[in-house]
Amino acid sequence: MFATLAHHLGGAPARPDARPTDVPARTPDGETATMHRWVLQAHMWTELLGEAGFTRITTDVLPATTGGPRAADTLLVRAHHPS
Repeated sequence: MFATLAHHLGGAPARPDARPTDVPARTPDGETATMHRWVLQAHMWTELLGEAGFTRITTDVLPATTGGPRAADTLLVRAHHPS
């Protein structure tokens, strides 16, 4: 089980393909940096996990609990690996 963004902060939709998005970030020292964030649509997570051997894959969207420009829904992904 893991949780990730269901869409980008600010409301842009999640990616429909398996590519990360470059997100502006800051290091602990305050320097500007770029973070590669995997904000993918639910069907993409399902496909990738299935290809990796996971089964019983489910996804749920948990709505944001606050409003504002940085509010985002959460995508909760559950999967089982038969190892």
